[in-house]
Amino acid sequence: MMDGYSYGWYPFMGIVMNLIWLIILIVIVYFVCRLIKSERVSVSPNIVSGKSAEDLLAERYVKGELTREQFMQMKDDLKKSS
Repeated sequence: MMDGYSYGWYPFMGIVMNLIWLIILIVIVYFVCRLIKSERVSVSPNIVSGKSAEDLLAERYVKGELTREQFMQMKDDLKKSS
């Protein structure tokens, strides 16, 4: 029944619009935080761990990723460059 004083859903539209903008803002903040977090993780592990290049090379040799010849060549290269 319309008696001239009823506005229907109009008073709630302001609340609905504010909720929509709030949800959009929360989603944007969430994705920005994920982006920042993923960039922090992508930092080189040896920088975070504080290990030298020779330590990392020795670890790779112990794991069997390098042969003795490769290990010695890379170790010599590191000594020459520093």
